[in-house]
Amino acid sequence: MQSFLNLVAKRILNNHATLERVQIVVPTRRAAFFLMQELAIETPEPMMSPSIIAVDDFVESMCTLEISDPVHLLFDLYETFREIDPEVQFERFMGWAAVLLNDLDKIDQYLVKTDFLFDYLSEAHAIERWQANMPEGKSLQSEGGHKQYFSLFQNIKTLYQLFRARLENKGKAYRGMAYRQLAEDVPGLLLKRSDYEKIYFAGFNAFTESERVIVTALVKAEKAEVFWDSDRYYMSENTHVEAGKSLRDYRKSGSFGSWNWTSDDLLSTRKNITVYGVPNATLQTKIAGRIYELMKAETDAAQVPTAIVLADENLLMPMLYSLDEEVRDLNVTMGLSMRNSLLYTLIDSIFDLQQNVVEFKSKAGKTIRIPKFGHKSIDKVLNHPFIRHYEYVALQPLSDGQTIIQRTLYEITSGNQVFLDSEQLLKLGEDHPLFRVLFTHWQKNNPNQVIQTFYQLIELLRDVYKDYKNALETEYLYLFYTLLKQFEQTIDEKTELITLRTLRSFMFELIRQTRIPFSGEPVSNLQIMGMLETRALDFERIIILSMNEGTIPQSKRQHSLIPFDAAQAVGLPTHLHQEAVMSYHFYRLLQRASEIHLLYTSTNDAPGGGEKSRFIQQLEFELARYNPKISISHKQVVFGSQQQQELEESVRKDEALLLAIRGYLADKGIYPTHLNEFIRCPMQFYLKHIVGVKEKEEVEEELGMDKIGTWLHASLERTDLEFFLHDTDPTEEQIRAILREEFDRLFRGYVTDLGLNRIYYQIGEQQILVFLQHQMQLRPRRRILAAEQKVSTKIQLVLQGSYTPVRLGGKIDRIELDEEGRKLYVMDYKTGSVEVAGKQKLADPERREEVLKTDPDRKMGYVRQLWMYEYLMYKKMSDENGLRLRDTVYNYGDFAVKSGFYSFRDPKNQVSNPMELTDELAPADFIQKSENILTDILNVMLDPDIPFRKTDDLTVCTYCDFTGICGR
Repeated sequence: MQSFLNLVAKRILNNHATLERVQIVVPTRRAAFFLMQELAIETPEPMMSPSIIAVDDFVESMCTLEISDPVHLLFDLYETFREIDPEVQFERFMGWAAVLLNDLDKIDQYLVKTDFLFDYLSEAHAIERWQANMPEGKSLQSEGGHKQYFSLFQNIKTLYQLFRARLENKGKAYRGMAYRQLAEDVPGLLLKRSDYEKIYFAGFNAFTESERVIVTALVKAEKAEVFWDSDRYYMSENTHVEAGKSLRDYRKSGSFGSWNWTSDDLLSTRKNITVYGVPNATLQTKIAGRIYELMKAETDAAQVPTAIVLADENLLMPMLYSLDEEVRDLNVTMGLSMRNSLLYTLIDSIFDLQQNVVEFKSKAGKTIRIPKFGHKSIDKVLNHPFIRHYEYVALQPLSDGQTIIQRTLYEITSGNQVFLDSEQLLKLGEDHPLFRVLFTHWQKNNPNQVIQTFYQLIELLRDVYKDYKNALETEYLYLFYTLLKQFEQTIDEKTELITLRTLRSFMFELIRQTRIPFSGEPVSNLQIMGMLETRALDFERIIILSMNEGTIPQSKRQHSLIPFDAAQAVGLPTHLHQEAVMSYHFYRLLQRASEIHLLYTSTNDAPGGGEKSRFIQQLEFELARYNPKISISHKQVVFGSQQQQELEESVRKDEALLLAIRGYLADKGIYPTHLNEFIRCPMQFYLKHIVGVKEKEEVEEELGMDKIGTWLHASLERTDLEFFLHDTDPTEEQIRAILREEFDRLFRGYVTDLGLNRIYYQIGEQQILVFLQHQMQLRPRRRILAAEQKVSTKIQLVLQGSYTPVRLGGKIDRIELDEEGRKLYVMDYKTGSVEVAGKQKLADPERREEVLKTDPDRKMGYVRQLWMYEYLMYKKMSDENGLRLRDTVYNYGDFAVKSGFYSFRDPKNQVSNPMELTDELAPADFIQKSENILTDILNVMLDPDIPFRKTDDLTVCTYCDFTGICGR
């Protein structure tokens, strides 16, 4: 394969005996390097090298202005706009400043007649603002962003002129301005210079208007010659192909001199093309890695020039990891964007942390801002891989085995601390330098403090990454350090403009534009590159990824403030031009290649996936008809259907497990809620109580029903203990005080001054007030004997043929004595509504016991809970010869025990237990029947032939903590 650059090298060597006064201009610096290699190969003896330069470097070297960096350009543009509109807000200006700069760059590169364009834009936006149907007395919004946006188009001509004048006075320029200066003064800046006797332009296909003017002027003056890399297929045989659009026009115009060259590669050479449909984007890199591995296995295949072209440059890192470990001889011509780095996510997280403040509304309606860090932001920063690596290398465990990071995260979670101030975090971190860097509050609009914070962070991380095997992370730190230096200089010049918001915007703009340049072996036979880096380069084998419509060519998005019709009228490039340029790059890459692999994402739901590129369709239905030597095959990559091992849906009870269950029954014991869990879902009971799996603790910002229930129970316990058990009634103020004190004691991390928590708190407070006021107004009125009364007993049951000790227990919210003094009421509080079902079943003596044993219905669980409380009360009275409450003994057999619920949803009504296990007051009979029921339930629990299974009722799984474990 003779490459295009080899042809160029031979022609130039034939034209010149010496090359020191020859300059060659190519599209990219990469092409310049490879052309130098071709010249070296073709030169039989040593000689002085010609000047080989990329076109951007050529223009900058010839014009009188220095191209400024993007940050200074944005500041200069803002200051220029502020001269026109002093009310412009910097933050809003930043929203469209980068787009405007890009438009100005294109306007100058294409030598647009600015008076015509800017007058058009001003008038078009004036019409847009004018609405004839607007009601009298009404006007369009004229504040903030809208006003400044339209102000831009009213004054865009003035802005353009003033901005260019400001830059010229400084000797600076943006890229397009430099091109325009050179194009408008070719005689003065180029033709009069005698540095080079000949300038060659090689490998171009679609000049901007300024480039066209520069090159044609040099050609006309016989100081330059142009070498084109075109093919007869799209130049003359199939003129419908977009790839040759610009080149056909150039050849027809004759303004570039004689036409060199048009090859016949696409029409005459053999090409094996394989198209792969791949389920997702990342998997493409795995397939590409496998294709290259198979290529290497061929004889001497490693010596064949190969390119892996990434149309989507975000696939660079996955592609590098997908290559075989033995692949060491490669070169990456594209930079790795710092925007995709882990360091960027850390910087972003730190900004989020510092900008997260707590806002409260005072009683006067004033917004109060308190500088506290949110738990989510703290967690995000401390769990970042960079910080975790620092912890692993540099932090020593404390006496409890935790590092300061682990302890801080634990304290936040266990204490449910939603917001923490700087002092709290520094105390948790024992004033460690890392915590001082991360959790010292930034002063308002103090950019130097921010810069110094990041310098200190880099210094800390550098110490632990300097010996790290992943050199990329160290490179990121170095690049970020250089960015900070650049930024520090800018801030010193523009101090009055910088706020935290603009600082973040500018820093991220710098990061977005910064890439890590890979240093590899440039002449390696494997090149990994983006599509634009392939210009003027040739490879025998190519693998192109992301061949999807919308990626190659890119989707029809106009990233511009200039409307499509205006851009088309003045000769600015539109999406049609971009598609033609990309089409040329694609076909030119195929010209000299013999083995071509095209990969696209075939599934619609994958990012960037769906429709394959029109370029693939053009190969299939057009190019293949012109060249019979082209072979196209299609392959679909599918995920293999492996026989998966079925997950065990049950847990069988071996001897060790049965022993563990008996140990649980004897030591921890059975409570009413445990019994309900076992009957509802044996698997949940097994995981929670036998295995001891605990749910993950997380910080909760909003109150849940479980938290509200805990709070209300604790508050009622205090009112019972402090007032009702002393036969006194609390006032409303005392009740409110207890509610607040108990809430602060239990949930110090929750904020109840705003949002849903404020509503939940007020609802809970109102429910308690209504409930207690109703209780205090009742006549006659039950006497309260105990609150939060713990009752437990230990019994011997014959389970699976052997005596087994069983502990039973429960905590009764309130014990009351009825008005007549003959019945003890066991009452339980419920925050939600309570509806007891199955009253008809429970009234049937033959069915009620079976219902208690087996019915998994949640409402039946309420009945089971009340039955257990009644049993525990009778058993306690029997075991202790009476129950002593408030210095009174309530003898076994003299008092009936009844049970029921107080629901805060319906605080004026009591829900009584509908089940009567015995027809009359017969405590001994009640105890015996209850223990028979318990024996039957626990026999099932210990039956080796009945495993622990998942429930069939999926509604039970809705709020279960173990759905992830059991696969539900």
